[in-house]
Amino acid sequence: MKHLVVLGMGNELRGDDAVGLAVVHLLKPRAHKNLTVFDGQTTPEMFIKPICEIKPSHVLIVDAAELQAEPGTWRLLSKDEIDTGLFTTHIIPVTDIAKEIEQRCGAQVGFLGIQPKSRDVSLSLSDECKKAAQNVASEIIAFISKKKEE
Repeated sequence: MKHLVVLGMGNELRGDDAVGLAVVHLLKPRAHKNLTVFDGQTTPEMFIKPICEIKPSHVLIVDAAELQAEPGTWRLLSKDEIDTGLFTTHIIPVTDIAKEIEQRCGAQVGFLGIQPKSRDVSLSLSDECKKAAQNVASEIIAFISKKKEE
């Protein structure tokens, strides 16, 4: 992996739906030549061109996902799992965004889903999703640091 782009998705007005954005906000101060972050909000398709201009080797899309798990649970997801409806709050399916990034940029695209507790109207995350966002950001930073040393 030469350059990772993390694309956070979500709606800041819908509570835990914004957990992907929280991950990006935590990573932003740590961005450098091997890590770029984008706050995709509810229109992540608007970031396809800027992502491709960076020419990343990898893109990680982070969003709230219905994992049928405890709130705050997170994991990497396969394209097949996403196609079965885990990411459901976006107008353009996240797999279509990933496909477009892969075709235009040649980057490998991965998905990381975090189980929300609530998507009710709210400006704050649940404690479970705050902790998950911190854990995910820490894991990404540790991974990038390890890759820089290799």
